[in-house]
Amino acid sequence: MVGKVVIGALVCVLVSVGTTYAQQVEVPREKVGKLVQQTKRPTAQPAVEVRPQTVALTETSNLSAPKISIEQMRQAGALAAQKVKEENHDIETDSSESDLPVPQAKKQVAATAVRAVDRQSRESEPPPPAQSISFSAQTAFTRLADGFDLPVGKPDARGYYKARGFRSHGHLGEDWDGVGGGDTDLGDAIYTIGDGVVVFARDCHQGWGNVVIVRHAYREGRTVRNVDSLYGHLDKILVRRGQAVRRGQQVGTMGTAHGLYDSHLHLEVRKNIAIGMSRDKFAQDLSNYYDPSDFILSHRHLQSSGASTRVAMNTFTYDSRIHWDRLRNYSHAHTGGDSSESAYALKKALASQSAH
Repeated sequence: MVGKVVIGALVCVLVSVGTTYAQQVEVPREKVGKLVQQTKRPTAQPAVEVRPQTVALTETSNLSAPKISIEQMRQAGALAAQKVKEENHDIETDSSESDLPVPQAKKQVAATAVRAVDRQSRESEPPPPAQSISFSAQTAFTRLADGFDLPVGKPDARGYYKARGFRSHGHLGEDWDGVGGGDTDLGDAIYTIGDGVVVFARDCHQGWGNVVIVRHAYREGRTVRNVDSLYGHLDKILVRRGQAVRRGQQVGTMGTAHGLYDSHLHLEVRKNIAIGMSRDKFAQDLSNYYDPSDFILSHRHLQSSGASTRVAMNTFTYDSRIHWDRLRNYSHAHTGGDSSESAYALKKALASQSAH
């Protein structure tokens, strides 16, 4: 009788122990499953879900206490221990997945994203500055001249006469005076002989006074040529360097080179556009100069479509060495300006007008 009581008590103890082990298997597994679902990173491979095996619990719950044997209790305890060991292994495996290498597909996506951002950043950067050529103060546009006129009494110098003409190695231009003689023409309008651009306009002092040089481009056959026209001894300058001028436009007024001469215009037409105000650096003959009247009369009417062309501006190399403000100013050194040549030219001009 006592033995039966002891055996019954032992069976109850084993049943309670088996139930406790079974509870330890299922309850922690639910908590671990939630932890794994919250922390596990998505990977390219599908996750394998380990479901708790409840066979032992089912068999235990369906068996009554008197029918369970000691051997079955031992087996239940061993099974519970094995489950705990396997679940601990699963937890370690889940936590170590964060250290696994990223699948190749993810690497490709990441690399593509980096390249896209890098390309976008490069595209947003300003492009390298293109190499550009600046023509500022070096060249300028001018209309092709459609012909040339005389610079006074436009277009045919009516009321004026040529006091002195061109002479190689001597007088390299022409002097134009009013038929009234003396300073009666002081302040008269001076006109550019053709379309062009002003490349020089300043007071040169010395024996020049105020000077304007205009550069012209004209077509001769299939060739575009350049010439410079110089207007010297001006009383006033009415244009500026770089200004485009049209045929017959006023560029200044007739002057006396600050009182050095009687009022008149000194006109030159140059083949060589590098002379500027440094005449002594170049041959003083027809290799560098035109006879002004001959050039104007032979180019009075030219074919032009109104097109523009580019001409050089900074061609007066030797002029860069001249300190204009330090040059002697001959103001108030009036010499009369008349000569036997100019007096004869005046008489001839007056006789011609009387004949007409």
